[in-house]
Amino acid sequence: MMPIAPFSKQKGFSLVELLIVMVVMGLVITAVYSLFINSKKTANTSEEVIDVQQNLRVAMDTLVGDIRMAGFLVDGDAILSMPNELGKDLNDDGDFLDTGEAADYFRFQTCSSIKTYARVLSDGADKIIVESDMASYFGNENTIEVIRPTTNAILGTWELNNDPSTDGAGYKLPFASGAYTSGTVKAGDMVVRKLEFTDGNTEKSPAEISYYLRQTDNGGTNNLELVRCDIASDGTLEKSPLANNISRIDFEYLAADGSTATDRNEIRAVRITITGATDNTKTGSVNYSGEKTRQLQTVVKIQNAFGG
Repeated sequence: MMPIAPFSKQKGFSLVELLIVMVVMGLVITAVYSLFINSKKTANTSEEVIDVQQNLRVAMDTLVGDIRMAGFLVDGDAILSMPNELGKDLNDDGDFLDTGEAADYFRFQTCSSIKTYARVLSDGADKIIVESDMASYFGNENTIEVIRPTTNAILGTWELNNDPSTDGAGYKLPFASGAYTSGTVKAGDMVVRKLEFTDGNTEKSPAEISYYLRQTDNGGTNNLELVRCDIASDGTLEKSPLANNISRIDFEYLAADGSTATDRNEIRAVRITITGATDNTKTGSVNYSGEKTRQLQTVVKIQNAFGG
């Protein structure tokens, strides 16, 4: 058996060696931590960019759907104001002429808010059959008008006495017994739900639809919210927030030949450009990932078959 070496002669790590190991481990940990932080920043930024893109699609789809119906059954201008950039109400006080805010809302009028119309397939005793995908926008006690597109003639006004229900290839809009005479309408006619005001009256008066941008709560200066206002002729105002992460919306108004329209009567289409950005107080801040922008653009034709 080998004798055990004296304690004084056993060797270990020197202080210099320990310091070198600590420095190397510190560099490795720093590199790993930096990689983790950068990966987390990238993931968070990507998630917010996806939110921006989704909000852009919602904003564009809603604007396109509304603008298509601008001037529907309106005897006059479809478009009431022509801002090149959508107005901003940064302090959300209802006044879009505050200092530093854009000068106007985008405003138009229509006798049917989005999706409150349907095409007639056929009729029968005390009922009108409409396309199934549009029937869900009608209900019991709604007042409807039926218009013949070829002549712009109003064929009649009726009140539904029940919700739509399946009937063959479509859905029936039912009336009270004896309220409707079969043969009054025909396939291709249009059913429109009349505007219903809070005082209980119904009128065939245009509703004024307005869009504007306002500052998003707890958001950065580049994070605005698109708001839709439905202003009925009795002054009833309903604000509907639609999408945020919007930084600006631009409009170009086109005449029938594709040139820029200089007068409201000339407008036949609108080119919409929506720009969105990551919040500059969150992932869009300079010290995080920096502002990332996305943009959508389309041209929507105003399908104003009945307007003046």
